[in-house]
Amino acid sequence: MSVGRPRTEPRHETFAQQAVDDAVTRERARIARELHDGVATDLAGAISLFKVYLEKVKTEPDEMLSDVFDILERSLKHVRESLADLRPAAIGPEGVLADLRQQAEEFARLYGIRVELANIGTEDLLSKQHREVVAQVVHEALTNVRRHSGSAICRVKMAFAARPFLIEVSDEGRGFAVAGQAGYGLMGMRERAAGIGGRLEVVSTPGRGTTVFLFGPN
Repeated sequence: MSVGRPRTEPRHETFAQQAVDDAVTRERARIARELHDGVATDLAGAISLFKVYLEKVKTEPDEMLSDVFDILERSLKHVRESLADLRPAAIGPEGVLADLRQQAEEFARLYGIRVELANIGTEDLLSKQHREVVAQVVHEALTNVRRHSGSAICRVKMAFAARPFLIEVSDEGRGFAVAGQAGYGLMGMRERAAGIGGRLEVVSTPGRGTTVFLFGPN
């Protein structure tokens, strides 16, 4: 009985996809630079001036000014989070799983969210490009859990040995109406999945949580 070889993409398709990925990476880096050098810098400057003013005020500052200061600080926090999303860190030398374990520790320490990790098979069953997409999609899905779900727990299941491979990220949060969801984060995850010939599906029920499925290419 002959053993089937893994399906490989034609070289020209691989080069074309790599060119697209490189172009997307350059554009994300450009946007990140503009955000950092423009909006983030201006917000940081405004906050610094406010701090100087508030320190000089001998009486209680005006409530409206305090509210403006709070808004500026929140805005800067959101911009910095967006910068982190635009500049996803490269996979560390110990691999995707090690990076996710570190992220899980940070979620528990900083946000009180327990991230449970489980895997079938090892990540070296995937190509480098596929591992990068897995890392990016899981990172974005966890970011959405932190920002929007309100869930205290998140489960990440990675079936590397499945054919096609399957990644599942689920929470027990507030959920949403999938038909009305068209955020840039979700769009980005779908584009990354499509870029490797896979697909991304989202199942969510208001009040009962959300599950993101990443299916690898057939």
